Amino acid sequence: MDVQGAVEGSTAVASADDNGDARRDGQKKLILGPNDTFEGKLTYDGHVQIGGRADGEFRVSGNVDITSGGAVRALIEGANVSVRGSVEGVVTARDKLTLGRNAKLNGDITVRRLQIDEGATFNGRVQMGEGDSQAPGA
Repeated sequence: MDVQGAVEGSTAVASADDNGDARRDGQKKLILGPNDTFEGKLTYDGHVQIGGRADGEFRVSGNVDITSGGAVRALIEGANVSVRGSVEGVVTARDKLTLGRNAKLNGDITVRRLQIDEGATFNGRVQMGEGDSQAPGA
């Protein structure tokens, strides 16, 4: 599925608000289902849910949710990132990263808060804290 098809697909699950976009917390939500594939870069002002295969780069203003069927090889950047599927790549969660009980994450992460449920696997390096507000070498 190409980007245009994915965006069109996201409005198919739309709520009955003014512009037809699916909304959560006042933001749009893009959903890639189990049979969808995405390759490339996505910069999106809203939330993203990935239940299929994705390769590339996701820079999202809202939350990123990789469901149990999701398989992602990408750079991921979002406010809160939740992984219940598998991810290979660099992950930045501006607030919280949650690894569910069957999650598999291989790659380095930068987070403010981290939750790893029993049964999740993680291989990589962690940088925690408030990000740019930390003094180097502190």
